[in-house]
Amino acid sequence: MTPDDQLQWEARWAVPAAIASFGAAVLLVISATIFFPEDRKGIERAPDLLLSIDDQTGAYIASAVLTALAALLLLGVFYYLFRAVVARGGGVPQWFVYLVYAAPVLFAVGSVIYALQAVDIADEFASGTPIRGKEGGDRAEELSDISPVLIAAQTAGTVGVAFLFVMLPLRARRVGLLTPFMGILGAIAGALIVFQLAGVSAIVQGFWLGALGLLFLGRWPGGRGPAWETGEAEPWPSARDRAALSSKDAEPAPETGPAQETGPAQDPEPVPDRPPSRKRRKKKR
Repeated sequence: MTPDDQLQWEARWAVPAAIASFGAAVLLVISATIFFPEDRKGIERAPDLLLSIDDQTGAYIASAVLTALAALLLLGVFYYLFRAVVARGGGVPQWFVYLVYAAPVLFAVGSVIYALQAVDIADEFASGTPIRGKEGGDRAEELSDISPVLIAAQTAGTVGVAFLFVMLPLRARRVGLLTPFMGILGAIAGALIVFQLAGVSAIVQGFWLGALGLLFLGRWPGGRGPAWETGEAEPWPSARDRAALSSKDAEPAPETGPAQETGPAQDPEPVPDRPPSRKRRKKKR
């Protein structure tokens, strides 16, 4: 594919990719705000989570479904960014596209199935005794017997999505598609997924995805980097470079003389011969 073909493809799919980015940002933020585990005194973390799931079953499932939908939208966002990075020689191997397809799907399916199983475990735990102290924690661990296949699939999806958040922004930064700040922020968002900091991770991801959507649409403050326009790897101009370019554009053009303004110089008009003076005529005589 030639650079012109790639630029045409990016222009054609910029709006759908931006909508997917905005949608994923909104869904992630909402999913992190509709389910809050309660902090019950005298109850360990695992039993407390199961009781919260049992009390807020609808919110918990809704949170999982919204997270899954956001992950599916990420597939379009990452694929668009992947194509743009590869076209500019970002050093991303071609097999990486399979990770772009598989990781969000595994993450989405794993999130929903895990949530459904967690609801069943929470219901069984809440209907029995005891629930406090060490015995409650031991019982919660005994009930939390989830299929190893499901755990493996969810772990693979989580790690894969986190890797996409780290790998693609850093490579996009290298070829000038993202600012240094956006590249680092994307990597931070990926690291937060692995550390399972749900609330903080959703906020950081939401901000990054919202900014990425503006970038796809060409609405970035101060304009996008030249790599988006040329289709080739070019560094994103720094603030100093933009200031220097603005000052250069603001310099007045050098003044031109009258001859340059009116066109090519013309030969001067011939000066008429002066008539011989009176003294010269006397000498002739």
